[in-house]
Amino acid sequence: AIDSGKVTGAALDVLEYEKLSFENLDSAGLPEDFRRLIRCDKVILSPHIAGWTHESNEKMARVLIGKIRNLYGI
Repeated sequence: AIDSGKVTGAALDVLEYEKLSFENLDSAGLPEDFRRLIRCDKVILSPHIAGWTHESNEKMARVLIGKIRNLYGI
């Protein structure tokens, strides 16, 4: 879709072949489609870290507090 222009870019956080980080990522053993994503200037890849932001931690805390309150009726 990126090659055809239907999608102008992508930001991906959850990847089939991810590791804890992208340091020393050996792409030789990876499928060609994934290697194309790594090389593509229109694709941003992150190693599954979207949940590590301050905002996501605050949201998870609010959701958890709400579930505890609902469970105990408070």
